[in-house]
Amino acid sequence: MIKIFRKIRYELMEKNKTGKYFKYAIGEIVLVVLGILIALQINNWNQNSKEKDVEQKYLVSLKEEFNHNLIELNTVVESNTFNRKNAVELSSLMGPDTTGITEEEFAHLAMNITNWEVQYRPNQAVLDEIISSGKLAIFRDDKLKYALSSYYGKLYKVKFQEEEHSGLRRDIIALMNTQGNAKKMLIGEEWETFGIGESKFKLGNLHLLQSQELENQLVDFILTSSYLNTHYYSELKQEIDIVLGLIDQEIVK
Repeated sequence: MIKIFRKIRYELMEKNKTGKYFKYAIGEIVLVVLGILIALQINNWNQNSKEKDVEQKYLVSLKEEFNHNLIELNTVVESNTFNRKNAVELSSLMGPDTTGITEEEFAHLAMNITNWEVQYRPNQAVLDEIISSGKLAIFRDDKLKYALSSYYGKLYKVKFQEEEHSGLRRDIIALMNTQGNAKKMLIGEEWETFGIGESKFKLGNLHLLQSQELENQLVDFILTSSYLNTHYYSELKQEIDIVLGLIDQEIVK
């Protein structure tokens, strides 16, 4: 098309038709500009198409990651609930004249309280990659971008409360180790695989039921455990549900 305009322009110059020459020259310029604009539009369309493909891949990966984390969170909540239940039961048995429990029953409750640390460890590989590489901008939904960027703050709050709770767990273990008999806490055949024999000391652990210090620690343990479930874990679960809902809205079916 440009060659045709150029040929006509040359012919008009030879015939000294200046007015028509300028019209064709302008037409040639307009045609070139249109060609550039169309090329830019096609390039932008290709770029947007690539970004949408990347966005969809990240959305699918994020959905898998957050679904996994939701399962992990529910597991941690169950463990925390189990620990708290045993702490409440042991606390209810404590007092200056308590005698209605055996060494084995005490050991069972104590181990159920302290054996498993409550620690939520989410998988953040995909989200970390998105944030660190600056890919957050490819997501078109502003609500999703805000939810993803603020997710770390929610995790930090949970970790802070978990650390406080873990400190109380360590304090209870330390008290039982210094004032009780650790070997007599190990009830059941599974402990024999560690090569730990029976204690030769007469001291048991039932006297710990009369420890005001242990009772206070159990109270703090129960409270922080309760707050983890009712405030921190529940809020985090709501946040994950929100993120998953926003992701589902953006995934192309």
